Amino acid sequence: MENLLLITLNNAISLAETSATSNSLIIAKNVIKNQRRLAVLACRYENKRRVLKIKRFYKSIPSMENDVFYSHFGMKKSTFKILLNMLRPYWVSKSTGRIGVSLEKALYATLWKLSHNASFSDVSNRFDMAIGTSYKICIKTIKEICCLKKDVIKFPTTVAAQKQKCDEFSAKHRQPFPNVIGCIDVMHISISQPVKDSISFYNNTGNYSVVLQAIVDGNLKFMDVFIGYPGRCHDAAIWEMSPIRKSIVKGELKICSGCHLLGDSTYPLESFLMVPYKDNGSLTPKQIKYNKILCSTRAHAEQAFGTLKRKFRILKHIDVHQAHLPKTITLACIILHNIIIENEGHKADVISEEEEEETSNNENNFSRLPTASQLREEAKNKRDAIVTLLTT
Repeated sequence: MENLLLITLNNAISLAETSATSNSLIIAKNVIKNQRRLAVLACRYENKRRVLKIKRFYKSIPSMENDVFYSHFGMKKSTFKILLNMLRPYWVSKSTGRIGVSLEKALYATLWKLSHNASFSDVSNRFDMAIGTSYKICIKTIKEICCLKKDVIKFPTTVAAQKQKCDEFSAKHRQPFPNVIGCIDVMHISISQPVKDSISFYNNTGNYSVVLQAIVDGNLKFMDVFIGYPGRCHDAAIWEMSPIRKSIVKGELKICSGCHLLGDSTYPLESFLMVPYKDNGSLTPKQIKYNKILCSTRAHAEQAFGTLKRKFRILKHIDVHQAHLPKTITLACIILHNIIIENEGHKADVISEEEEEETSNNENNFSRLPTASQLREEAKNKRDAIVTLLTT
């Protein structure tokens, strides 16, 4: 490279000596400057440190055994293909940047990031792309996964669908809690300290978090999620503000007569939400048995949260600075969780045409919305009736 620089300078000098006019001397000087700059840039490029990529990892994915593939990406190859086909309508390759990245490669990188909570440097090395590109690709793919929410996260709205959810819970326990549609609970997602209003996200465990409220069915699938409230908020306050409760109270979402959700003692007792008796030391044996059966059934929600966090380790701590990203990342993980369970763990719920016709003819089976003065009393009577049912 030094020889190239000397040759360039000699050529420029000889050109200047042969030039007779002042204009040619000026041109020769400009040529010398330009050639010197190009030579310096060439030297820098030659001595630039190269970051080695793990190119063989991405190329070896198609030949991986099923168990190895599952350990890396948290799902079977067949489930990955189904997910890939579900995302194709939402994928626009031109918006991924200068370097064209296929949907398949982007999905592999995103699943690796979510499953292992790996740094973007690690994602960059394994999938042979720049760090900035890996960040853009993962965020883009996560947002595309969130587009599947309406198709994957569904709360049952018909009599037949709600009865089917009740049957799922009944099949899981020897002595099940009767007529349970779903179990509600919250999980705190640890995040980095927010730039604005950080005190609101500081929870009682001494960490910053956002709250995930979810309703889970008997197969550990999420039927409804409400994400994003600060970690300092109480569970009952989040439930009070959640869209699903507002829909039930307004009558937009009807709960089948006799059916209900299950929650812990932090939630208020309502006709559509059964909670345990508060143990003040004077509970009757019947009430104790009621609490025990309710808590064993409600454990489905905790099991679903545990499965979700084990499969997607990024939910143990989301280290991002944008305020909206923890909610988006959490939603994407829940959607992937439901897709995995539907295709690997349990059979899909199917309602026959006869059941749908029966549903349309039996709208009177839905409970009418009680008035505000009757709501508390009706809920108490319903809970006492369940106690009698469980202890007879």
